[in-house]
Amino acid sequence: MALKLYDTKSRRKEPFTPVAGEVRMYVCGPTVYDHAHLGHARSYVGFDVVRRYLEFSGHRVRHVQNFTDVEDVITKRAQAAGMEPLAYAEKFIRAYHEDMDALNVQRAHTYARVSEHIPEILDAVKAVIAKGFGYAVDGDVYFRTRQTEHSFGILTHQRFDDIVADPLPPDSEKEDPLDFAVWKRSRADEPGWDSPWGRGRPGWHIECFAMASKYLGPQVDIHGGGKDLKFPHHESEAMICEAVCGTDWARYWMHNGFLTMASEKMSKSLGNFITIREVLGKWGGEVVRFCLLKEQYRKDVEYDADCFKVTREELDGIHAAISRARAAKGEGGGGDLVPIVSRAREKFFAALDDDFNTREAVYALLELTEAVGETAAVSEGDGRELLAFYREASRVLGVFEEALAP
Repeated sequence: MALKLYDTKSRRKEPFTPVAGEVRMYVCGPTVYDHAHLGHARSYVGFDVVRRYLEFSGHRVRHVQNFTDVEDVITKRAQAAGMEPLAYAEKFIRAYHEDMDALNVQRAHTYARVSEHIPEILDAVKAVIAKGFGYAVDGDVYFRTRQTEHSFGILTHQRFDDIVADPLPPDSEKEDPLDFAVWKRSRADEPGWDSPWGRGRPGWHIECFAMASKYLGPQVDIHGGGKDLKFPHHESEAMICEAVCGTDWARYWMHNGFLTMASEKMSKSLGNFITIREVLGKWGGEVVRFCLLKEQYRKDVEYDADCFKVTREELDGIHAAISRARAAKGEGGGGDLVPIVSRAREKFFAALDDDFNTREAVYALLELTEAVGETAAVSEGDGRELLAFYREASRVLGVFEEALAP
């Protein structure tokens, strides 16, 4: 079975056919004003498996992720803490890396910080204006949303007339309520950079386009992020790309579901979140990661603290099965587990080929582990097959690596 992934744009599972060469993958990163929470972990662990499986399947992947380190909320938090905004953001970038390392999330090949890409962002703003899609007013620059022909609504499938926007006040700088800022003038107490329009800072949507296109070109293969980013953020990126490059911004759009608490999205802005380091301190990275992989990435999942306890027991079973496979010395009935391993491998990879369905992949793994536990003796042939499959599963899922270490 060939890999298919769900493309938000087409609203169906599509065969994955990368352009020759490497897979260009861009994943939206966090705004770094607090510690990352379990909702972030679910997203980045999920996209880590996407990358791992693509690489396991023989693709070269170029993975870029951003850090939004210039934002009003960062400035406010930094001022309250008596810190310079970029230093405040740096503190949480370091904490983010610590959390992701503990979860065994592979580091992106490039982490692009907004503060380090102002020249590229300025070039993108200038290009928007030069192409007739942007206009400057008193230090702000806005994007003419209605001027795009193809990109508005590509992910939400809404039309301009579907958007109910408040009428513009008489003193508004905008030509249209749907226009969005690609450059914003800065107050004296806010971070800012010199520009042709005065001292200012970037708008959110153009940041990701400018940084991703610097490292990945005018079109990415996979653009990932949470489903709350579809509109306005990702559609606005696509509109900017249409304006500047005349290309479709992404060949495949992937959006992960929410981790919820009391049916609401776990969110820093809502204050209903549990930090990654809270659960890492109690359960460790392997348990937290494996627990997060027990549902398919697109599904919303309600937070359940009992998941960690159950997952710890399941991992104990896998570790025990690996130990038995290592210790196999020829006893047993001539490889009774070999066909069971073969079926588990088939189910595991069929699940991953079906839009990275880690829920079913994990189930196949646990089903096999249960069969090992019920087997009186593991033959040497069984042991070889078990270890080979567990190593494959470990490479893709990023778990039980220590148990398999030489």
